Amino acid sequence: MTSGEEARIPIHRFTQEAYDQLKNIAGRNPALWLDSATDFAAVLREEGIEDYTEETGVVAAAPFNLRPVKKGAPHRGDYQGLSFYVNLQGVTPKVATDERMWAWITHFKMHAYSLKRWRIQTNTKLDKYVQGHWFVDAEPSVPKNVNRARRPVQPRRERPREGLWMYNTASRLWWIAHTAIKAADASGGAFTAEDVMENFARYAVHYHILISKYNYLRSPIVLAEVVRALLNEAVGMKAEKGLYALTKHLNLLSGTYLLDVMPRAEIRRRVLECVDEIMRDPELVRDRTKLRGRAPFRSLNLGAGVQSTVLALMADSGEYGLPKPDVAIFADTGWEPPEVYEHLEWLKSQLSFEVVTVRAGDIRSNLLSGVRPNGKPYLGIPAHLVNSDGTKGVSKRQCTDDYKIRPIQAWLRDRLGLEYGKRAPKDVQVEMWLGISADESMRQKASRDEWITRRYPLIEQGFTRYQLLTWFMERYPGRYLPRSSCIGCPYKSDSEWKRLAESDPASFRQAVEVDSALRDDPVVSRAITAKGGRAYLHRSRKPLDAVDFSAVRNYDDVMAEECDGLCGV
Repeated sequence: MTSGEEARIPIHRFTQEAYDQLKNIAGRNPALWLDSATDFAAVLREEGIEDYTEETGVVAAAPFNLRPVKKGAPHRGDYQGLSFYVNLQGVTPKVATDERMWAWITHFKMHAYSLKRWRIQTNTKLDKYVQGHWFVDAEPSVPKNVNRARRPVQPRRERPREGLWMYNTASRLWWIAHTAIKAADASGGAFTAEDVMENFARYAVHYHILISKYNYLRSPIVLAEVVRALLNEAVGMKAEKGLYALTKHLNLLSGTYLLDVMPRAEIRRRVLECVDEIMRDPELVRDRTKLRGRAPFRSLNLGAGVQSTVLALMADSGEYGLPKPDVAIFADTGWEPPEVYEHLEWLKSQLSFEVVTVRAGDIRSNLLSGVRPNGKPYLGIPAHLVNSDGTKGVSKRQCTDDYKIRPIQAWLRDRLGLEYGKRAPKDVQVEMWLGISADESMRQKASRDEWITRRYPLIEQGFTRYQLLTWFMERYPGRYLPRSSCIGCPYKSDSEWKRLAESDPASFRQAVEVDSALRDDPVVSRAITAKGGRAYLHRSRKPLDAVDFSAVRNYDDVMAEECDGLCGV
């Protein structure tokens, strides 16, 4: 006997007597099944059953080694079905419908794993939980209006009986993997079984439907083409509603055209036609960016700095395949440097698409009044704090949300006819462009609104800030590109403060005025810190007019660490 043969582990099944007796015991004492150390052989012997198994002819090539996932949903562990499937040798589709074999594996080889995979829910009765996952009566379902005694004889088919593949841990893993391998083998190399299992592990309802739903899916080629569409063309479709609609459409086609006997190319064409119809229905598409037949409304967030300026000019000239945005929106805080406003007017004259300005209020005036735009007594700027106990910190930043995000979104809602405070219709999609370059990619953030998708064209093209400056200087020699940020932004680097003090003394004095008010004006100081501490605009936590900038030479962009992707671009 070879070492390989020695490693083969015989797979048995319960005798009918043992199986029925275990079910009775589970009804009386289901708590036994919650202990992973329970010896079910001893439990049966106590009931007087010594011979409790029968041979099946199936063997395992190696010991069972499944581990429950530590993070995420438990069904992510179903990915292990491939190794489980390969490990079992001699399982035919007929054998795979033997619930007594799967019950034996689940009790004796996978009990601890099953407890982790099928964690009992607080609203589930214990006896129902045990009966459902360890003793599945794998009978085909019968409609409620059909008398069980008169139901038609079910034909033999390569499909697990309902219940068996849905609940019993061992049979479920085998049938999932069997379906994945069957589809991959018939795909002609279009995808692998691992690809299918990854999809099944993310969307459990996919294999629920593909294993049990319609007869035409028994055809390996039809199954392969449906799975191929799920992996490619149907990405973004609602996992349950979308696939139900797709398989229902295909079932109607199969009844008319005998889908399973068509050439592969014709099957694929029919499948893709159905997918295209579904992906045009907002009710069946989960990801709005994948909705077909509806172009998104493209909005460019225009900060009037280097990146957003160049992005707007590139798009206007159609460079790098960029379409023109529908609109560019400049969110004015009311406290930008004069050179930014001048540059914005110049930029408007260069662009052929609409440029609008929105404004929630004057941030400087609000700061000196100790309020946010909504009138609440909190400033919301990221001032540098020294608390009363000597500790340091930074106050919570709300200014980007107040003066940039909210006014832009309010304008978009008004433009698209969306009611404030209500969810946008499912067919509304805004593609919001942000001018962030590849060297500041850490500033990328996902949208907090389902109807808005943030896009970063400059990162997609791999442009750095230096490359953008070069692009601009080659086309507009002698034209200065300002940096867009509030005059008193606490994220300014020393080089920016120095340049402001030297090139625009009046604006610098405004910043000094606000900086002093943060500590000396009771209304302002109370609005920014309730701990009796002191606040500063400069990161050194010194009064701004007391900071020495004479030795400053290098440019260090602290904004890239914190900015929400809407300021300074």
